[in-house]
Amino acid sequence: EYENNRDNLPYEIDGMVIKVNDIELQDRLGMTTHHPRWAMAYKFKARQATSKLRAVEYQVGRTGSVTPVAKIEPVPIGGVTVGSISLFNEDVIREKDLMIGDTVLVERAGDVIPYIVKSMAELRTGHELPIVFPKQCPVCNDELVKPLGEAVWRCVNLNCKAQVVERIIHFTSKDAMDIRGFGEANVRKFFELGFLADVPGIYRIPFDKIRTLEGFGEKSITNLQSAIENSKKQPLNRLIFGLGIRYVGETTAKVLAHSVKHLSDLATYTVEDLVKMEDVGPKVAGSIYEFFHNDDNIAILNELEALGLSLKNDRKSQSEKGNLGGQTFLFTGTLPTLKRSDAETMVEEQGGKILGSVSSKLNYLVVGDDAGSKLEKAKKINSVKIITEAEFLEMVNV
Repeated sequence: EYENNRDNLPYEIDGMVIKVNDIELQDRLGMTTHHPRWAMAYKFKARQATSKLRAVEYQVGRTGSVTPVAKIEPVPIGGVTVGSISLFNEDVIREKDLMIGDTVLVERAGDVIPYIVKSMAELRTGHELPIVFPKQCPVCNDELVKPLGEAVWRCVNLNCKAQVVERIIHFTSKDAMDIRGFGEANVRKFFELGFLADVPGIYRIPFDKIRTLEGFGEKSITNLQSAIENSKKQPLNRLIFGLGIRYVGETTAKVLAHSVKHLSDLATYTVEDLVKMEDVGPKVAGSIYEFFHNDDNIAILNELEALGLSLKNDRKSQSEKGNLGGQTFLFTGTLPTLKRSDAETMVEEQGGKILGSVSSKLNYLVVGDDAGSKLEKAKKINSVKIITEAEFLEMVNV
């Protein structure tokens, strides 16, 4: 009844939470480690609509991955007009048997992310055209390659303009160097105007020219200058993450930062050395090795250091005397009061270590709402202690 009536509500809903309406029964049912037994979430079926597939465009990411994007006739789904849908890779196009001109069934997964469920081949007229995946990069025209074991085609030209722009956007992002005032729109604008050509160029921005642009007053200029200067003091793990090394996320970046005295030390590591690090498997190790044995990448690192960024691990080793000294932690789900990044910082400041996955090396799994598969895996390992945010805060004396 509620699902059928959702379109008549004055607000959007994608599901319901059903609760036992009896306090005494709630008390008897109790709680699990991360949710009440007397409540259950019920997700409605995703909204669907049909449309026409008019074209496929191709986007190049910061690691060179080429992603096909379906352009459909704009169609409203759940209050949002959808006109573009990622097709992820060539295999998806083939698996779904998509053709230009097809009528397609479109859905918003979780009422958020649009995707094509299927082509409606029974409605074809014979005028549809096959989708031909490009052999050359749509931006720089270099030949695309498909690495063994991967589903995506890649442009391997590191100087491809699309990759350069995406690398700059990633480098300046909040989770990397956190240079506020840049943002994707400004990065693209500065690049198109020739004010910015690569990552080191961030620290050579011609502010005299930016002052002539509409929308850039003295206050915004001053704020941007300060943000750029402050980014030079970011810890090494943020710089490593900001470099956009394929497969290296925030957790692995911290592992790498803690393993060296200077970033250039990583160029001396073999793949075998890297695999011995926490949470670094063969694929990740190969990517790290490749990055630090590329002359262009080394030149960028040298330039960044010359521009005032520290490539040293200046972080003082956390003492084993801290409350969490030598203990390993992993956070999963949505915590009641803490941001995950803040909680991880608290662990490191108290001498603990953050892991990237559940394993026998994990001491504590801190669970929040919607904990998911990590919680289920942790329950099968007797040595892993499953705790709440409140219990974690007691451990760090907060």
